[in-house]
Amino acid sequence: MSCYYQGCAQGGTTKEHIPPKSFFPRDQRNQLLTVPSCGLHNNAKSSDDTYVLAQICMNASPSNKSREVFMERVGPQLGYNGEAFRKTLAADAVALPGGAVCYKVDTGRFDRFFTALTYGIIYKVCGKALPAEYSTWHVYHNFQDDAAPAEETILKQMLSDFYSSEPMTIMDFGRVNALNSAVYSVKIFGVPDFGSSITIVHELFGVFRVTSMLTRRMGLPHDDLAFSANNGVQPTAEKRGG
Repeated sequence: MSCYYQGCAQGGTTKEHIPPKSFFPRDQRNQLLTVPSCGLHNNAKSSDDTYVLAQICMNASPSNKSREVFMERVGPQLGYNGEAFRKTLAADAVALPGGAVCYKVDTGRFDRFFTALTYGIIYKVCGKALPAEYSTWHVYHNFQDDAAPAEETILKQMLSDFYSSEPMTIMDFGRVNALNSAVYSVKIFGVPDFGSSITIVHELFGVFRVTSMLTRRMGLPHDDLAFSANNGVQPTAEKRGG
């Protein structure tokens, strides 16, 4: 059995949880999905998991499971190593009128996390890794960037509206029973059997939405496609409302 990660030729000797088990309350760990993974891709993003979880929980409504998960999984780590993790999260934060806080986000870490999650979802549906001719990028609907052009905000809203319903039959790539939609739900749009580009809509804690665009690059031989762990995305920072 092969590793779930695109471009990896190693065997799937361990299990990767999608999403990570740290995203779920302890009493709901039986509601987890797994895919086969090599040791490298099971452990490579472990530090990103906690960072992404903390940022999502701070963004999500306190009325859902996010507060419980934050206090259980993130809270204990805030005081370790001279509060290093707390300082990382609070770096360059901006206080807004009314008591809200805007936090800077390392989108490179988010890209690594959601790329791996996307690969896992594809493997769960198809039983094989995403083919090499696909490139992956992500749209974070809850992020705010004061320097972004107005067109980007409009595009985000258009994507959110367009993919808000269930896929039509012809574009129903496959379905994953995420088991616990209060924490994570997912919809997949695309022609089955990798017959087109693919769009995956992730939703965490009912409010944090990410649209993953898997673009099929036509006319390129597999051997000519360079593979990199983060698909060429460079880490940048964006502001996120909190």
